[in-house]
Amino acid sequence: MTSRSDRLGKFFDLVLSACVERIVASPAARNAIHAGVRFNTKPDFLNRHTALFLQYLSDPSIKTLCNGQHLRDIVEVMIEPRTLWNAFMKAFQANALTEPAVQAFTWLVIECLTHASANEADMVDDAQTVVSSGSLLKSTSPETRAYGHKLKQVLELKASNTFMEKSDYVPGGRHGNDHVDFRQIAIYPTNDESCSVEKPFYRRADEILQLPIEKRVAGHLDNQFRLLREDMLSDIREELQAVKGRKKRRTVTTLKGLSVKEIFNGTERRMTPCGLVITCLQGLEALKARDKEGRKAFLKNDRGYLRHQSFGCLLRGKEIVSFATVDRQIDYLLEDEPKIVLRIIGDDAVRKTLSYFKLYSDLMFLFVDTAVFAYEPILKRLQEKAELPLAEDLLNYQRDSEISSSNIIEERLIKDLDHGVRTLQDVLTSEKPINLDSSQMQAFVSGLTQKVSLIQGPPALFDHSKEAMLVMCYTNHALDQFLEDLLDIGITSSAVVRLGSKSSQRIMPLKLSEQHSSNRRTQASYRILDQIKEKSRELREVLNGAFGTYFNFKINPDTILEYLEFEEPHFYEALTPPVDPEGMTLVGEGGREVTSQYLYNHWVQGKNYPTAISSHLSEQANSVWQTSKSSRQAKVESWTKLLLEEQVANVQGLMSRLDRCEERRGELWSETTREILRTKRIIGCTTTGAAMHARDLGAISPGIVLLEEAGEILESHVLTALGSHTKQLIMIGDHQQLRPKINNYNLSVEKGSGYNLNRSLFERLVLSGFPHSTLAKQHRMVPEVSSLVRNLTYPELLDGDKTMNRPAPRGLQDRVIFIGHSYPEGSLGEVADRNDIGGKGSKQNPFEVQLVLRIVRYLGQQGYGTDRLVVLTPYLGQLYLLREELRKETDPILNDLDCYDLVRAGLMTQASAQHIKRPIKLSTIGRR
Repeated sequence: MTSRSDRLGKFFDLVLSACVERIVASPAARNAIHAGVRFNTKPDFLNRHTALFLQYLSDPSIKTLCNGQHLRDIVEVMIEPRTLWNAFMKAFQANALTEPAVQAFTWLVIECLTHASANEADMVDDAQTVVSSGSLLKSTSPETRAYGHKLKQVLELKASNTFMEKSDYVPGGRHGNDHVDFRQIAIYPTNDESCSVEKPFYRRADEILQLPIEKRVAGHLDNQFRLLREDMLSDIREELQAVKGRKKRRTVTTLKGLSVKEIFNGTERRMTPCGLVITCLQGLEALKARDKEGRKAFLKNDRGYLRHQSFGCLLRGKEIVSFATVDRQIDYLLEDEPKIVLRIIGDDAVRKTLSYFKLYSDLMFLFVDTAVFAYEPILKRLQEKAELPLAEDLLNYQRDSEISSSNIIEERLIKDLDHGVRTLQDVLTSEKPINLDSSQMQAFVSGLTQKVSLIQGPPALFDHSKEAMLVMCYTNHALDQFLEDLLDIGITSSAVVRLGSKSSQRIMPLKLSEQHSSNRRTQASYRILDQIKEKSRELREVLNGAFGTYFNFKINPDTILEYLEFEEPHFYEALTPPVDPEGMTLVGEGGREVTSQYLYNHWVQGKNYPTAISSHLSEQANSVWQTSKSSRQAKVESWTKLLLEEQVANVQGLMSRLDRCEERRGELWSETTREILRTKRIIGCTTTGAAMHARDLGAISPGIVLLEEAGEILESHVLTALGSHTKQLIMIGDHQQLRPKINNYNLSVEKGSGYNLNRSLFERLVLSGFPHSTLAKQHRMVPEVSSLVRNLTYPELLDGDKTMNRPAPRGLQDRVIFIGHSYPEGSLGEVADRNDIGGKGSKQNPFEVQLVLRIVRYLGQQGYGTDRLVVLTPYLGQLYLLREELRKETDPILNDLDCYDLVRAGLMTQASAQHIKRPIKLSTIGRR
């Protein structure tokens, strides 16, 4: 039952939420706040009134509204312009603030820094002044000291100077996208960056651990970002080499003869981020060859064609113009002249793209089959992180030192465990018996009592704590399997929600899209939506007009002279004919009238000023006519670009404002999602999904993060999943099996260069001596199989009773069979396996494929359905051959990663293998 205090707390939260929503929904209320906080900025008023309002806003329930956007709106009203901020700073430095006012101001500083953009360096400087005073950490108030520590941590994470002193290998200066502060680095590469031959800046893992502790967290996040981004870039570079013909990998889809026609932003009912609508003279032949009905059927049946959100690159020759994703708008593709919608990534890239479309006619779009969707959310989240929970354990653990303890579990359960309980069914009120051996009990207890634990054990955290739990896996398959296990042990499905679009049949009802919220949107919320809708409508009209001006923009003498009159008056004077006092018409060559256009053309062609009328020019204007023809051409090009930049900047600025409206509207609509998440105790998602839903999860702030297959998850994926309220991290995995998958071998542990990108957080902590529980008994493999891994890796592994006396496989002499042969392997062209560094092609062996096919047939004759068979191979080329042979009689099921690699290598189309025969699991090793 809910206690009376809990009910009062929820009622108070509702009142706060309603009040804040009404303020945000009312322009008059926002104006009143704007004026009110500036009405009196003397210390007495700040202490007695303004600080109380800040304390009101600091209530945690307010920050959960609309993913914190409502709070950010109010804070922006208060601090821009900086009248109030400066008044608080002055009062703080004069020691004129009361203790509650100091806390309120420090909260405001933290809130502003957490969401400050890169150009708000003055805020960081002021915050540093506050911390450097020492008064926060020396305060007798625990609350003030807590705020001081929080502000200090935020500043440390924002620090950019984390590289070792006296080193000439530092970030910055290699190209326009090489910055000291990693938060300023554009996630996608620029053309200058792609042309740079200098080694990017990133550091070895041991260098990070040598940093002073106050710089280590910032340095670690910095390095994780740089290494992960380099892993993504290596994949993009490889693909660009392929599409440019330097490396044969696959059939490349290329769109040529491009021209931009309009801007698409969805409809009033369903807004989308702005995209450029582009016609293509070449590349859409598959559509142009069909009539409208044929196109419609084709696009419906082949969703891989111009796949929504597929990634690509706009090029002019070898120059990268911008990166973009496809917005698959069917209506445009069905037009007589089919058009594609591209969402250009980045404001600078939008401006460059619009300029290039106006200046050049030879742009082309290349589809780059790189899994950027698996990188971009993580990289963005790393740049946004303003704090790192559990940092002391994750980055400053000393071997044999004491482990940080957790207090989120009920004391009664801990006492029961301390008394040596072995049968947990009664303690945990589980529907099924739970019997643990000594190693399992040790792992179980450490998982309940430590802030960071590397273990495996039953889900007592669900029944004996009030914390929400974020359960994450790297793959969708592993996540569904884990959630099914939770259901099997008695956890009610109503307490679980699954994020993401893919799921197993059993988990389908747990998907977010299948959940319903009973919470209704308030009138204030609807008013805010109406305001956004009206603002969007106005912006769309202005944008359409601005784009029309840009679209019709042409350079002519009149346009340039209009610009010169105000920007470069001496040029304007030089190109403007004198006024004859007697009203006579001045004539030049061939008896033509001397007009501004006549003079401009004369000047551009490199001719001299007509001597008969040159005496009126000033010395500065006369010098304009003394320049060379090449200098004049360069000047015209400069004016053309400047005039075009004005048009482009106007269009891009309006697109950006419209996108912010769409983002704000999306935040309001997704409040329903957050309401659903708040009602759940267990939230399941992949690590990429956690980064994509970072804001929603941040509003929920799960206290417990639990990772399955933690040894196969990149550390950056784990760090981005830790929110401000994370109290406990539990990692389940095995560092002696598979490592995380990366693309760049040079960054791997195996390469030996020390960057260790594919060393998981799980493995890193184990190797550092962090206490971990190793289960002594396995309950899956029969002894004949477990003996293999026992001799290789786990010498003390014991077999559970359930693994004994299992029925022998039908039709086989043994459980483990090795087959040898002398048929040589072949090579599949230039389709290389990523881990086979230096290999010219992936390996194939047709004899082994036929052997596998016959074994599958034979096992089928023994009564084993193909849905119970798995075929593994280490080589992509062999995977392709196996699939081609097996699909003749069965339907080989490939996981997402193997499908991606085959499509990327040009060995499979997105639309293939849609029919179902008899399924058989087919995979490369390590992709279960």
